[in-house]
Amino acid sequence: MKKSQTQTILAAIALFCFALLVYAFYLQHGPEKQQPCPLCILQRYAYFLLGVAALVGAILPRRAILWIATFIAAGGGGLALWQVLKGGSMTSCQRDPIGIFVNQLPMADWWPEYLFANGGCSDRFFTLGLPVSVWSLVCFAGVTAGLTCLAIKMHPPR
Repeated sequence: MKKSQTQTILAAIALFCFALLVYAFYLQHGPEKQQPCPLCILQRYAYFLLGVAALVGAILPRRAILWIATFIAAGGGGLALWQVLKGGSMTSCQRDPIGIFVNQLPMADWWPEYLFANGGCSDRFFTLGLPVSVWSLVCFAGVTAGLTCLAIKMHPPR
């Protein structure tokens, strides 16, 4: 695969991640006022890190950057999977270690309107008929698969 194609794909992934973060802001501050839970906030961090890694990879296409982005996407997917499978049973996530950890991160003080978790993990919000957590899982899984294929095509195993 040509470097320019790799760079275009990585730039598109970065744009996609940043667009999802804007959409999360809209969901939180738009008409429905969906408040994020701690797992949602952690996924926002993962999307931000993934977007930055993809942007760096678009500028400097290196296999290591592709794998770093892949691992970030897989980690975000793990968070989304956890939310899909366990989120409904986590009714006190504001007082559990995850909620306390997320809300004590410095970024929660820097931008509390976006990075402070004040929703419940058992809250179920829907977009196009599916829970937002399921959409996040689908997005992370798709990006992880795409980045894995891209890294393998860029430097096939011997």
